[in-house]
Amino acid sequence: MPGVPEPMPERSSNGDPAGDAEAAPLAWEALPDACWRLTSPGFAMNSGLIVGSRLAALIDTGAGPREARAIHRAVRRITGLDLVVVNTHAHGDHFLGNDYFRAQGVGDFYAGNLAIGHMEETAAEQRALVRMLEPEMGAGVGEHTRIHVPTHALGSEPHELNLGNRFITLQQVGSAHSPGDLTVRAGRVLFAGDVIEQGGPPNFGDSRPSQWLRLLEDLAVHEGSDTVFVPGHGGPVDRDFVQRQARELREAILLCRRIATGRAEGCEPTDEELSALPYGPVESRFIYERLVATSP
Repeated sequence: MPGVPEPMPERSSNGDPAGDAEAAPLAWEALPDACWRLTSPGFAMNSGLIVGSRLAALIDTGAGPREARAIHRAVRRITGLDLVVVNTHAHGDHFLGNDYFRAQGVGDFYAGNLAIGHMEETAAEQRALVRMLEPEMGAGVGEHTRIHVPTHALGSEPHELNLGNRFITLQQVGSAHSPGDLTVRAGRVLFAGDVIEQGGPPNFGDSRPSQWLRLLEDLAVHEGSDTVFVPGHGGPVDRDFVQRQARELREAILLCRRIATGRAEGCEPTDEELSALPYGPVESRFIYERLVATSP
């Protein structure tokens, strides 16, 4: 999630990079339809867990082996079933724990094909993103620090997974927050990755704002009033929240276009002009730059 402050790493007295996480186990929040949400410290990234009778699906693995080990221990407090892993998108705080889970025997990893390409193309950038929280991952040294890209690349068609007595649907929804964003549907619960953000502004560093707006509007129209949306960061939200995020983004796009109208190419807006946007100064400049860069 480019643009967020980097957390400082901690190390337990015995030198175990996951020791502190073990001393304070991560807590699950129970959701409908055999789903759970867990928030890791550091980037406050949400992992999801969906449990069937034969398999369990873990959604997003953390920023590296430290977080991944804590997430794995938390998973094993819920279920001992074999796991599949789903990555919602290609930012390091969500997928750099994959190699740890590979070492624990997970063989099937899923993501959108565009996200997988972005993981491979921006590997150094993703390592740099997590270097303060996960110094071993940042440097690419030590155990479980390979960049393990998903083994199953999904296109635009929905993909159904059978977890036993429970089917879930993986859907690459396009490039909104980042290339190849993917959602996971389990009954009434929709794990949305960073397409939805609660508790902070959306992050626009890799975004296509116009596509993001269309996706949010589509979710607001077609999802039921009882849908529980699990964002990539922050607490679960409802359809009303998604509608508000869409209205806010629509307002920001209109303001950016007004600012851009008549400006000479390459002439950047002032901070005062951008202050009219409904975000802070950093994200306001990101959305302006990305809108200009990605508009036809």
